[in-house]
Amino acid sequence: MRIRFYFLSAVSLIVNIAAAQQFESFGLQGKAVTAMTYYGGSLYAATENDGVYRRYLGELDSGWVHLGIPAKSLTSIFAFHTSCPLKCWKGVLAGAALNPAQNDTSLIYFYQQRPDTCLQKGSWVAADSGIDRTNVSRVSAVGGIDVCHPIAPTYVTAFAATPGAIWRSENRGKYWKRVWRDSSANILTFAAGSKRLFFSTDDEIWAGGYSANNKGVKYPLILRSTDSGVHWENRTPPATVSDECRALALHPTDTSLVYAAFTYSLLKSIDAGKTWRATNFSGTGISFRALSINPQQPAHLVAGGMTAQDGVARLYESKDTGENWRDVFLAGAFGIVNNLVFDPGDQRHVYIATPRNGVHRYSSLTVGVTEEENAPKNFRLSAHFPNPFNINENAALAFHLNIPAADRLTFRLFNLVGQEIGVWKFAAAAGAQNFSLPLKQTNLTGGIYFIQAEWRGQRVTQKLTVMR
Repeated sequence: MRIRFYFLSAVSLIVNIAAAQQFESFGLQGKAVTAMTYYGGSLYAATENDGVYRRYLGELDSGWVHLGIPAKSLTSIFAFHTSCPLKCWKGVLAGAALNPAQNDTSLIYFYQQRPDTCLQKGSWVAADSGIDRTNVSRVSAVGGIDVCHPIAPTYVTAFAATPGAIWRSENRGKYWKRVWRDSSANILTFAAGSKRLFFSTDDEIWAGGYSANNKGVKYPLILRSTDSGVHWENRTPPATVSDECRALALHPTDTSLVYAAFTYSLLKSIDAGKTWRATNFSGTGISFRALSINPQQPAHLVAGGMTAQDGVARLYESKDTGENWRDVFLAGAFGIVNNLVFDPGDQRHVYIATPRNGVHRYSSLTVGVTEEENAPKNFRLSAHFPNPFNINENAALAFHLNIPAADRLTFRLFNLVGQEIGVWKFAAAAGAQNFSLPLKQTNLTGGIYFIQAEWRGQRVTQKLTVMR
C-alpha cells in the first residue's frame, strides 16, 4: 500500500498584544481572601471570617454570591463538577484550621449543590473523616483532578495537605486516606496535570512546599505523582539556602513543562522536574506566593507576592514561557497577592486575591485577531517533499523547521475530529534543522490530519491529506 501526503499551509492566528493594562476592583472589598479557584465558568473565593463566595464570569455576571460560612479560618479551596447519566451536582471542598472556640471543629468542609443549576443554595457538611483531628490542626492546601468521561460519570480525586502528610479522597471528601508522609515536611500547594485518554485511571498531580531540618531551616520540596497520588517521586531542585515552594503551574497540554514559585525566585523545568533552571527574573527581595499559567496561551504566565522588606504587593508577568519577567505596577492598596487565577473564557483577565482588600482584576491583553500564513514569526514548519512513501515499520514523516532558541519541541498529530493520535518530543537546538517523525504506531488510514509543532507555547499547524 502506498500513501501519499500532501501539505497545505494552515492559516495561523496571531494575537496582537496591546500595551493597555488595567487594574480594577472586582468585589469583596475589605475582606481577607485566603484562597481562590476557578471552575465551570465561576470564581470561588475562600475568606477569613466571612466564608465562601462564588461569582459567575459569563455575560450574565451574577456578582458575588455568598455560599455560607463553614468555618472562620479557611485556608484553601477546590471546586469541581460531578455527573452521571441521571444526577448532576457541583461541589466545593474548603480546607480550614481547627478553632473549637469558634465551633470550627472540622478540617475540611464539603459544599454540595444539587441539581446543578446555581439557582438553589447547597449546604456545608464536615468532610474530614479519616484524618485524626487530635494530631492535626490545620489543612494547608486542597486540590484535585476532575476528569469527565464521555459515557461514564465524572471522576474526582481530591487531595489535602496537613503538616507532614498528603491525604487522598476518591469520594468527594467523604473519607480520606494518607498517601504520603514526612514528619519534617509541609505541603503548601497542589497542581493537577491534564488528562488525555478517556479511560485511563492514572492522572498526574504535583505538590510543593518545604521540609525542615532539626535546626528549623526550611528547604524546598516538590513531589510528583503520575498514578493519581498512589506513589510520589521527589522532584525537588538542589537548594543551599532556606526557601520553600509556594506555588506550581503546569503547561496545560505538556506536563513535562513545569514552573515553580519559590520564596525569592522563579524556576522552570522542561523535563518534568528532573532538572530546573532559574528564569530571567530581575526583581530583588520579592517573596512569591502565587503563580498561574494562561490555559489558552501557555506562553503567558503571571506571578505575585510582596516585597520582603515592606510587604508591598508585587505582580510579575511573562509572555515567553517564563524566560523573562517584567514588573507590573500595582495601583492601590492591594496588600499581598495571595492567589492568581486566569479566566479561561476570557484570556485577557487575571484575578488577584488579596488578604486585605478582596479581589482585583488585571486586564493585560487587548485581543485583536489578524491572519498570517506562517505564525509565529521566525518559528516555521515546512514539509519535506517528495512525500509519498510506503507505510511500513521504517516509515517516517520529514519536516524542516526554523527554531529561534534551544528548548523543548513537541509535535502532535490530530485527526479530523481533534483527537490526538500521535505525539513526539525533542530537545531541540536553535536554528534551521530537520526532524523525522516515525509513523509506525499511528495506524494512519486515508483522510485529513493535522500536524502541530509547539515551541515555548507557540504553535504552527499544517493540514495533512492522506490518500491511498
